[in-house]
Amino acid sequence: MRKDLISFGRSALVDNAFSLNEDAKRRDFTINSLYLDSLGNLIDPLNGKNDINKRKLAFIGDPIERIEEDYLRIIRFCRFSGHFYNKMSQNFKKKIISRVPNIINLSNKRIRDEIDKILLVKNCHNCFLMMSKLSVDQYLLINKNNNYKFSNHAGFMLNDFKIIDFIKSNATTLIKNEKLDLISVIMIHLYGKNNIEMIINRFDLNKRKAKFLHFVSHIINLKIKIKNNFLGMLEVQEKKIKLLQLIWKLRFCINSKKQGLFDKDRIPFNWYKLGLLHILCFEKIKDVDFWDLKWPIFPLEREEIVKLKKTITYYEVEKLFFQAENFWVNNNFKSSPKEILNSLKNI
Repeated sequence: MRKDLISFGRSALVDNAFSLNEDAKRRDFTINSLYLDSLGNLIDPLNGKNDINKRKLAFIGDPIERIEEDYLRIIRFCRFSGHFYNKMSQNFKKKIISRVPNIINLSNKRIRDEIDKILLVKNCHNCFLMMSKLSVDQYLLINKNNNYKFSNHAGFMLNDFKIIDFIKSNATTLIKNEKLDLISVIMIHLYGKNNIEMIINRFDLNKRKAKFLHFVSHIINLKIKIKNNFLGMLEVQEKKIKLLQLIWKLRFCINSKKQGLFDKDRIPFNWYKLGLLHILCFEKIKDVDFWDLKWPIFPLEREEIVKLKKTITYYEVEKLFFQAENFWVNNNFKSSPKEILNSLKNI
């Protein structure tokens, strides 16, 4: 047990406390001031259990004093808002908003840890709504130590956070397998491609995650080439074919010089699926087992092309593979090896 004598944000000058009441008073919310003795009996000096039962989020003591001790508590307030109801007067709201700019002084690690926890909250859309209400979203990406401009950014682009629930409910395993994380996948939905560098800097994203964000930026730039009525009223199997053909088209637009088979690319197929969520209405693809969608196996072997053309270089084979796969894709992935080889004879 301890008591804070002087607070310096996360750290403080402390002394021993000789009662649970003293220890409890230095905490942020009543719901975080519960104790158990060695026999497992609950000790509740500030009536936190009652607040939990009422789903009430209440600061301990003066809320503004608690916040000024550590400005991360503003974001923690938003996080617990996902679980608990909080009654907030206009005056109290204004007082918090006036102190929000101080979060630019918080380290990247502390911000990242808190956002990671928010993304694990079942009702995280409530957390993001609270962040918008308190203008936290306008300062979240700014770190005074690694951004040259301290002016606030536009904040969240979204008013409806259903896309985040969709990703969290369906793509967590896929994201993990691709060595990405929820922050690198979801933050660009919240802030858009114009804030990619700020996202990378604020959350200390590694090279792979940064590469993914720049890839998604390319996908978003290509959105204008996608018809608004894409997919329409198609049957499920037709939708799958159209989605795969769209991914092939995007691959060519992003790197027109890339040759060879698609499944040999350095950019994973799953990145394209995550990218599609920025250019398509996700509600139109729910019925196609979107997250299980795989690139079909190309029905032609390298030896068959080499045999057809006899003496050709490696790069020529790669180019022919690309043209062969393009023919196969445009024929709804139904071309036989013989039909594909016939298409290559005059090349």
